[in-house]
Amino acid sequence: MLKKRRLSQNEEAIRGILLIIVFIVGLVFLRDMLVKRGVRILMLTRKDYINAAEYYMQKKYGEKFEGEYIVEDSIYVHPKANPQWHAVVEIENDGIMTSFHDNYVGYLKKEELEKYIYELVKPIYGECKVYIHPYGFSLDDSFNKDMDLMTYVSNGNYALDIFTYENAENMETELNKTCSIFIENKLECNVINVTYITQENFSSLGEINIDKIYNSKDYYYSLDSIYDKKNDTGFSDIYVMKGRDGYGK
Repeated sequence: MLKKRRLSQNEEAIRGILLIIVFIVGLVFLRDMLVKRGVRILMLTRKDYINAAEYYMQKKYGEKFEGEYIVEDSIYVHPKANPQWHAVVEIENDGIMTSFHDNYVGYLKKEELEKYIYELVKPIYGECKVYIHPYGFSLDDSFNKDMDLMTYVSNGNYALDIFTYENAENMETELNKTCSIFIENKLECNVINVTYITQENFSSLGEINIDKIYNSKDYYYSLDSIYDKKNDTGFSDIYVMKGRDGYGK
């Protein structure tokens, strides 16, 4: 009958190391599973926060999200169905428990709000294109996908871009009228920007092109007015930017 061979010290050390590795891997796996299921445990790594934010967003909105990166106390995520949307989830940590707050409702109301604003400003600018851009500030935690549009616009944080190919002769008067409409309708907008471009550029304009237009100054004029939310004094004086020389020629 064969006798059991006694492990050498080296073999015992290796076995011990392997057991420690298995334990650590199991612990990491368990933490990952708990965080993904929303169990409130102490967050240790950036991945913990991203996993927890993904779970929080999925539970709140009923769709799957993918975390991108963390900047200070903000986690950037996007819904898998719309990867071009970059929602922000803010982290609140009291040293023991972690909670999250987000601005995703701004994206859910984006199309509806753009259509609503378009109808308001069309009498001023004629044919135009309207785009809103939610800011990265969290909204009221009671806001969800079922909230009505007017509740959002009276409390939301977003910027507005209006593009038109109409004559810019009365551009400042037109922007003043637009600002007045927003105040009268209690549309909470951080900044209104109106840009005059050629009809050809207007026809091919999509939201994805906006940054390129501004960076290249491919416009006749671009005007903006900022709303003073802190003191609630209305929109600021209009700032006018002239496009690049030779544009439209």
